[in-house]
Amino acid sequence: MILKVGIAMSGGVDSAVAASLLLERGYHVTAYHMKNLPESLYEGFEENKKLCCSPADRRDAFAIAKGLGIELKLVSLAEAFQQLVIDYFIRGYCHAETPNPCVVCNDRLKFGLLMEKALEDGVDLFSSGHYARIIDHPSLGKALSRGIHPEKDQSYALARLKREKLNRLILPNGEFTKDQIRRRAEELGLPVHDKKDSQELCFIPDNDYRRFLDEAGIKSIPGKIIDSHGRILGVHRGLPFYTVGQRRGLGITATERLYVLRLDYEDNAIVVGPVSETFSMSLTVKNLNWLVVNTESDFRCECMIRSTMKPVPARVCVQGTTVKLHFEEPVQFVTPGQLAVFFDRDIVLGSGFII
Repeated sequence: MILKVGIAMSGGVDSAVAASLLLERGYHVTAYHMKNLPESLYEGFEENKKLCCSPADRRDAFAIAKGLGIELKLVSLAEAFQQLVIDYFIRGYCHAETPNPCVVCNDRLKFGLLMEKALEDGVDLFSSGHYARIIDHPSLGKALSRGIHPEKDQSYALARLKREKLNRLILPNGEFTKDQIRRRAEELGLPVHDKKDSQELCFIPDNDYRRFLDEAGIKSIPGKIIDSHGRILGVHRGLPFYTVGQRRGLGITATERLYVLRLDYEDNAIVVGPVSETFSMSLTVKNLNWLVVNTESDFRCECMIRSTMKPVPARVCVQGTTVKLHFEEPVQFVTPGQLAVFFDRDIVLGSGFII
């Protein structure tokens, strides 16, 4: 029996080659493309910006599907995207957090509503162009694992996926490097073989967070910039325009480089300090998502709090609906709102948002 696979087709080289790999393995493939935003949003930006889910991506997705000889279905998720991604993004900045909208979009839309639509259409499996793997683990069953090549591994970005969905997923790109994927795209004559990866947030094409938040009704309220001892060093423009670890654009003069250490929502203040004060030995996370069964007792793992960092050994203390992580070495720029992901070597154990 030929299995049917639905694939999230972004219009980029990764999902294009993933679809070709599935076809090569004998699957019947149908592509699904999300339409989340009005085309007018991108006017004037597409020529010089690489934007996810833009009209140019949509045109590329149809061209890829035609070239591969597969059907592409356009799925409008605009209302859900507003509620689940954009509103979440705005709420995060309202509470002095740094949200991670792409991680939420992967969970709630791409592997949420889009995957559910494909399953309703009768596909057996769902796929994407992410560089991660779904493996059969001897004791865990289906498990989310890092991609073979660490320089492009995207398992961090998928750590919010629900465990019960793993047995319906297939991620072929996890066995390859980005260079190998591009070479294959060129060999297949795919029109996107040299297309650059998306860079900006799709719903802020000019990357002007201040304008976007202002139009969303989040007004800039100036406040104090202080050091960790409470000394006033200057005035900030408004909490939503700063993030933990920021050094440039603080508008203060000091004898050493100062970084944003934390945002004080209650007092509308920004706390800054030298690089020596940017390290932490612990953090707490909420909104836990477990990809393994037994999470009632404490355990050791490796943790990432950014997609680009080297994993750090840590001890995880489960405290009901939250988790406390104690690191074996200092980690820099712990940022509320960002995602902490727990690994056992290559296996993703779970994740939670930093508070």
